[in-house]
Amino acid sequence: MFNPELLNIISYKLHKLNIDNLSDSKESDDFYFTVDNKIDLGFNDEHFLIQAILDIAIKKISDKNEEVLATSIISIEYVFHVENFDELHKFDENGVISVDKGLTTNISAVAYSTTRGLLLDRFRDTPFDNFILPVIDVNKDIITNAQS
Repeated sequence: MFNPELLNIISYKLHKLNIDNLSDSKESDDFYFTVDNKIDLGFNDEHFLIQAILDIAIKKISDKNEEVLATSIISIEYVFHVENFDELHKFDENGVISVDKGLTTNISAVAYSTTRGLLLDRFRDTPFDNFILPVIDVNKDIITNAQS
């Protein structure tokens, strides 16, 4: 059974943070954001490690004319150690790994919420200043390659 207290972030690395300001629009213009998310999970059953690579694409869009004002592409890699990983996965007859859904959901949630804090700092003094990554239901709002 998954126990969140046995999950530890052991490293993270910001692979990509691109911000493109596409418009000279004034800050007073009304705008909204769109966000697309994807997470890829990789498993090392020998060392009880899970790699999570979170990719996020954000667009700042003008309310007035739907013009894209700015874009940002982010890719962050997290490595987690799961003390009881041996209890939370199995291999089928073809060698395909199946991992406990509670574990993969929590890995996705922790990676996403940790990224929220990182972006608050990194977006300062950019077209995304004061943008806060929205709270989501990771079960339906983030695309994952995990199998459970």
